[in-house]
Amino acid sequence: MTQLRAPRTYPDAITRIAGVIGWDKVKQITGRAERSVRYWSQPNCKTVPPIDQAQALDAAYIAEGGQGAPFFDAFEFQLGLQVQRETACTRELLDKIAIATKECGDALSAAMAVVSTNASPLSAHRAFAEAEEADRAMNALMRLLSSFLPSDVSGVGNNGGNQSD
Repeated sequence: MTQLRAPRTYPDAITRIAGVIGWDKVKQITGRAERSVRYWSQPNCKTVPPIDQAQALDAAYIAEGGQGAPFFDAFEFQLGLQVQRETACTRELLDKIAIATKECGDALSAAMAVVSTNASPLSAHRAFAEAEEADRAMNALMRLLSSFLPSDVSGVGNNGGNQSD
């Protein structure tokens, strides 16, 4: 039965390598039994070859004409995903800060126009509408900021953001 392996994962990497250099060569490079090296190709496998063996496998794959470096490519991709996950809250917070800053600036600018000598009732309506938008943006910012607060009174916890204990 053929198992589905997600691209740029370690099981995919060893499968691609073995497809080019063969399982016997994989065993020879790693010094492991066939059962062990084939287990690395299983999507539910929690182990991977050590870095030096992964490098040697990538090098053998390249030497046999394989394109790319499967373990390196998988490592780079997985690291990128991890970094994106860990910085997602911070990026979203920066977006909310930018929106709130813009909306507050627009509201203050419109409010300043209300006190000018040639202000009309329309100026006041515009300022009120801008203030409403600023209020919504600030509320959205406050909701997200709350996820950065500690989860209990002792200050320990990590409900959101990138705090460290």
